[in-house]
Amino acid sequence: MPSAAKQKDEHIKVTHFITDAKGHKMAAVIDIEELKRIETVLDIIPPSEAWIYKNKKALSSIQRGLKQASRGKIKKLNLDAL
Repeated sequence: MPSAAKQKDEHIKVTHFITDAKGHKMAAVIDIEELKRIETVLDIIPPSEAWIYKNKKALSSIQRGLKQASRGKIKKLNLDAL
């Protein structure tokens, strides 16, 4: 039985979620245009970088760092100290 739900993640536009008897999300329904968009994005991402999208903690850290850098909050890194 399909169930409409709000998405927390705005990266993929989900039309409905299919749930089990206990209400657990089992699958997501998306329209064909969204599927084509996702396939295009997946073709662009090299396999050596795809892992980051599976690691939510690392992805969040990178996104936070990019936002900080865009606001000029950067520090010079001393590579010799590493």
